[in-house]
Amino acid sequence: MKVQVNRLVEGNVLLNDVVSASNKPLILKNTTITDYTIEVLNAFLIKEVDILEGVNSIGIEKLTNENSSVNLTEEKSVDQVEFVNLYMETVKNYKNLYISWQSGASIDISRVRKIILPLVDRVLLEKRDEVFKLYHYANIEDYLFHHSVSVSLLSTVLAKNLGYKQGDIRQIALTGLLCDSGMAKIDVNYLSKSVTLTEKEYKDVRQHPIQSYQLLKNIMSIKEGVKIGVLQHHERIDGSGYPLGIKGEQLHPFSKIVALADTYQAMVSIRPYRSKQSPFKVLEQIMQDDFGKFDIRIVNELKRLLLTFSSGTKILLSDGSKAEIVFVDEQHPTRPLVKIIDSNNIIALKDNSDLFIEELI
Repeated sequence: MKVQVNRLVEGNVLLNDVVSASNKPLILKNTTITDYTIEVLNAFLIKEVDILEGVNSIGIEKLTNENSSVNLTEEKSVDQVEFVNLYMETVKNYKNLYISWQSGASIDISRVRKIILPLVDRVLLEKRDEVFKLYHYANIEDYLFHHSVSVSLLSTVLAKNLGYKQGDIRQIALTGLLCDSGMAKIDVNYLSKSVTLTEKEYKDVRQHPIQSYQLLKNIMSIKEGVKIGVLQHHERIDGSGYPLGIKGEQLHPFSKIVALADTYQAMVSIRPYRSKQSPFKVLEQIMQDDFGKFDIRIVNELKRLLLTFSSGTKILLSDGSKAEIVFVDEQHPTRPLVKIIDSNNIIALKDNSDLFIEELI
């Protein structure tokens, strides 16, 4: 019988293989459900599964870190699944911290470091390309917490590629994670609204950079750049941002990195009022609609990072076709050469302005 993932309990047994978005086996039938299994299902956005009716035994085949039934294909290796689980655990731990801030607790920066730095180190060591896939795992309910962790990781990768030293990279990671910490002092109902905020609500939300700065200003163990970066992460090079409307050289380097990472992650992620968008589509929008708002060096670094998507990456096009990337042109990183899977036709997206990459699969 079919059961929603959020209603599974330990000991349920899978009746059929669970397949991924590209129809490859992810978890094999006869696997016994554990907490780890459920984490994997949630990580890959599986909504429901078939289980054996009336069976609730933990003796068939458990999915654990040591004995994994995740299919070892080129699509998702055990190593990748472990990375996703580390990411999901980081999001959960950050959420718990955030809830404590809502209740009036001060920010314990040592706990913040323990939560985010292991994931930051993992990304810097071997998982930079995974940063572009994190939007798959976010949901509307926990959007803010996924967003904060993702902004931290993207800021980390951008800082590394821009030549920052290890110490500053970690400080920039903290800036990205904590830039929205002040939202804990904003009405919780604002974030979940699926309609346009009122003028007062919008004004209140725009105070969150100041609220974030207030939470951090007396912490002596982080650099001043973190505090300023948090305060300025919604400012823009052309002066069109908030809360102070400053521009250009008035902006701290940390804030310039986090500003782009924050905008990018907000645009790719699912929101109450729209579906998620692909990295390629979002970068194209930033380059066209927000030209002059962000440091061009950082935008160019984001473009170069997109080139890490090698030939063979599976994608979904805006017309519903499944395809794979054949070649990414450095001059047109958002519009690569792609092959339609069903027909094997080769299409140059740079010559088809009405067609774009909808999603990575």
